[in-house]
Amino acid sequence: MDWGFGLSAMSEADSSPGRQFVVADVDGVRLCVETFGDPGHPAILLLSGMGGSMDWWDDALCERLAAGLRFVIRYDQRDTGRSSHWPAGSPGYHASDLIGDAIRVLDRVGVHEAHIVGVSMGGAIAQRLALDHPHRVASLTLIATSPAVPGGPERPALPPMSERLRAHFAGPPHDLDWGDPGAVVEHIVDTERAFAGSVPMDEPRVRAIAQRVVARSHDMAASLTNHGLIDDDEPARSRLEQVAVPTLILHGTDDPLFPLGHAEALAAEIPGADLVALPGVGHQLPPAETWDRVVPLVLAHTSGGWDEQGDRLAARALAAGDATGWFDELYQAGAAGEVAMPWSRRHPHWALATWADARRLHGAGRRAIVVGAGLGADAAYLARRGFDTLAFDVSPTAIAEARDRFADTAAEFVQADVLDPPPAWTHAFDLVVEIFTLQALPAPVRDRARAKIAQLVAPGGTLLVVASHRDDDTAAGHGPPWPLARSELDAFTNEGLRAVAVEALSDPQDPSERRWRAEFNRPGSL
Repeated sequence: MDWGFGLSAMSEADSSPGRQFVVADVDGVRLCVETFGDPGHPAILLLSGMGGSMDWWDDALCERLAAGLRFVIRYDQRDTGRSSHWPAGSPGYHASDLIGDAIRVLDRVGVHEAHIVGVSMGGAIAQRLALDHPHRVASLTLIATSPAVPGGPERPALPPMSERLRAHFAGPPHDLDWGDPGAVVEHIVDTERAFAGSVPMDEPRVRAIAQRVVARSHDMAASLTNHGLIDDDEPARSRLEQVAVPTLILHGTDDPLFPLGHAEALAAEIPGADLVALPGVGHQLPPAETWDRVVPLVLAHTSGGWDEQGDRLAARALAAGDATGWFDELYQAGAAGEVAMPWSRRHPHWALATWADARRLHGAGRRAIVVGAGLGADAAYLARRGFDTLAFDVSPTAIAEARDRFADTAAEFVQADVLDPPPAWTHAFDLVVEIFTLQALPAPVRDRARAKIAQLVAPGGTLLVVASHRDDDTAAGHGPPWPLARSELDAFTNEGLRAVAVEALSDPQDPSERRWRAEFNRPGSL
């Protein structure tokens, strides 16, 4: 196994709000571990490169990931930081022990499955974890690394390290005084400089990291030599094509140790892997200049999707007594690229479109309103059918996105709260469309929202509700969303509306999913 070298980033191992720091004995080895964020959120385990302690994972980077509702775990590998050390030149462990330590850390912090993010040697460990312990790995993010298991004859020759780096390693021997902290710091800085790409190295920052590393480590000679001496005592029995988890590959275009061809080989062999090249970045963790791109990529990759991210945001908001504030947080995450937005469609919802087509719906001279406008496709559709269309959402981010996406439509997009709509909207609309909004609200406010939605319908007007289906004798379960029972739809008749048709339909995109489509009318005339 080629374990690589990687370094780069910064930290301060302490205990402060949202952070926990512990040195624990696990299976006879001392491992120093620090966590950021809520243990109830998806876990991200960070694996450092050869000779790199946890300090190279920058505090600010860890905090940004934790702010995205992740439980971030970093630790000192053997012979680094405050974890167990062996005499320099005589590591009493093997590659399998470093792989096993990642599992030991997860066990110690009570995490069964984690998203694994590894740089260089840490990327090699991550690959082996996905192959040897697949039930413990939710996804992989591989940074500045190379295939860690043998490939087949179809794997092209991997490009060698750059001549510049080769010349650096071929230079005259450097008699380093390991007892001189300042000299060791300069040695680390020089090595980082050799690994850098065309993106300039932030030398003051790297020097501060190096000082931190030297201050925290029991034996720097062991830290910087022993990982390069361990053997691969249990070679991989699997190939990269057997990696069965989503994989994101981040690789600098100027990596002098593992040129970009190494990342391309990973992407070619791991099924479905996504490769993102980072211009000018060398053999290092992505520097701070790239975080605005890299952090959303990692958060999106580890999000579990729109619904799971919504669940986390909603749980936090509801615990704080806020029933609707999480909507904008979710749209903000989507707009930032931290989670894929499933409603980024240009076409109306199928349940609305088929209903309108069946009725040959024409809106000339009539007003329509869309409750929970989302990204605007349903409102734009109604405007094209001739309605004077207003669409609202509690999320200002969603409204801004909708206005941008459908700038050429006659629909008007405004911010408003379904729990407190403007009084002028009462009984003002000939057609009210509500798709998946009511089911996103918790039971304590759903009755109020239902009443407010019904009040929008003008005399003689129509309300169309689309929602996920639930049988009346089935528990609502954990949400959001909370699929609606028939009785909850029938409750609209308590608000002065008359049921016209209530249908349970199969979703054409996923026939296993059933949807309610309910049509109501307010008796009377304009």
